[in-house]
Amino acid sequence: MGTPFSSSGLRAIGLGLALGLATAPANAAPTPPTDTHWRLANAVGIQSIDPTITDLVVDSEGNLSGVAGCNQYRRELGDEGYGETIVTRKSCSEAQMKQEAAFLQALEQTRHWDHDGERLLLRDAEGRTLAMMLEPITRTYHFDCQGKAVVFDVIRRGQIRLTVDDQTVLMQREESASGSRYRDEDGAMTFWGKGTEGRLTQGDETRQCQQVPPPDAYPIND
Repeated sequence: MGTPFSSSGLRAIGLGLALGLATAPANAAPTPPTDTHWRLANAVGIQSIDPTITDLVVDSEGNLSGVAGCNQYRRELGDEGYGETIVTRKSCSEAQMKQEAAFLQALEQTRHWDHDGERLLLRDAEGRTLAMMLEPITRTYHFDCQGKAVVFDVIRRGQIRLTVDDQTVLMQREESASGSRYRDEDGAMTFWGKGTEGRLTQGDETRQCQQVPPPDAYPIND
């Protein structure tokens, strides 16, 4: 899946980020908008950004999660604000780890979230811009699994966000002889799809699935 950011666009974003360092938050809020998904466009301390490896998912309760650049992270919203950021521990390339470190530092220092529609600015307590995020191009698929509605979003290559029974989980792609097979972290749920057909397994229950409107004009295999 390609990136929606052009090199000229990123240069403009970089200029806007630099100018934002001295700008007080106008429409800032203590939390980001819920049920949204963002990709990193720029961050303080990073000259070149790969927007495909760092994202931010804000769920319906305001909790944060995503991939920081190499590792997955999660930060829950409590009564007194955001708690500790929990991050998995694995090593990737030097460039990925550098981008991850810059993003996580910006996330820790963020006190205000400035949202103007297509952009999300992460600002510190003094109103300085630490990072800028943009809405990504997301492919969404709808399935009827024998009466059960299933929706999943392709949020990055090899990973989907699946919603079923008002439950949303992140699922990683696994090797499959044909089609695309995804499994959640606990191994309690799997989804296999090929073309417009799919199969959902939750515990001991398996349901056959059929893609339904509103369909996207993309094959399920990416």
